[in-house]
Amino acid sequence: MCGLVNTLGAWDSMTEFAHSAKFNHVIAFERALGTGIILYSTEPINPSLQHKLRLFIDDYERVFSRFREDSIISSIAKSKNGGEFRFPCWALELFNLYDDFYDATNGAFDACVGADLLELGYDNSVQFLPETSRNKCDMRTKTDSACVSGVSGVSRVADWHNWDNYKRVLPMKWSNIFRDKNGTTLKTNHPIQLDFGAIGKGYLVDLIMSMILESLQNKADVLIDAGGDMRVSLRDENQELKVALENPFDTTQAVGVAHVKSGSVCASSIARKRWNVTYCNESLLVHHILNAIDGIPSGKLVASWSYVSEKSCKYPTAYADALATALFISSENDLQKIAQTTRAEFAVILPNCTVKKTRAFPAHFFS
Repeated sequence: MCGLVNTLGAWDSMTEFAHSAKFNHVIAFERALGTGIILYSTEPINPSLQHKLRLFIDDYERVFSRFREDSIISSIAKSKNGGEFRFPCWALELFNLYDDFYDATNGAFDACVGADLLELGYDNSVQFLPETSRNKCDMRTKTDSACVSGVSGVSRVADWHNWDNYKRVLPMKWSNIFRDKNGTTLKTNHPIQLDFGAIGKGYLVDLIMSMILESLQNKADVLIDAGGDMRVSLRDENQELKVALENPFDTTQAVGVAHVKSGSVCASSIARKRWNVTYCNESLLVHHILNAIDGIPSGKLVASWSYVSEKSCKYPTAYADALATALFISSENDLQKIAQTTRAEFAVILPNCTVKKTRAFPAHFFS
């Protein structure tokens, strides 16, 4: 049976592991990006750096949050005739990452999915369904192989919905948005609903970690916990943290434990952000991971985790964050080039409770 603690959303178990690693200095950014961000360090974070981090997080949200009226994203959404929207220079790599994943997934991974999320009711007024212990299941683990199908008594995610009558409003595509030669000015000619949530939080974690390590001159162990996206930087290459992997069928338990060295672990799940929406007099159960090609919530997986080593690339959390989402909406073959370049490892849970993972994914799943 699936059993133990919590990591996907709030990472409640991280407190225990942080103390065991002697992360004696803790700073919380309570409402950052909606989930909150907790910073653990073995060395003090001086008030000046704390203030700098808070200002940067606020600036980041003022640029990318579609839930803030004063953000650039909201301005793009409200601009009747479009315009030129200049982003900070640090946004360039985020846009480049969206280019890479848009191309790799043949358009399934797209920042323009914001229009579909809004159409399905994901706005400031959305009421998520409570997390409950819904399904009990036997976990089956497969390594680099085809997945088993048809565990009796467990419904597939696709069966939760009836999308036969759903007609989406075809949105703008990421590939159709013009960018200037510097890559940080977006040019539009009508309102566009953008959502950068598939990479945005992981990218912010990387930017914050860079600021912290530079300030501390790489003389501290640092852990950033951003509600499903985590990056740890440890001076000892052999040191690792244990991180519980949340059970998507019962968020009070875990399905396994990851052993994480310096790098990033990110998770995606349909367990938390679920809500009901009425369409054509029919109630649909919706979650937030949409395939941008058809605008419908993915029924392929119920949870995914991705690990990217700190040594493999400059933005390990951004890549891990993106991969965790992309696994829901694309094939592993499509993502193979990105996974190889970043030396990413991952694991997924199918709706029938089968666990599938790459051979080097650093976790043990409970049987």
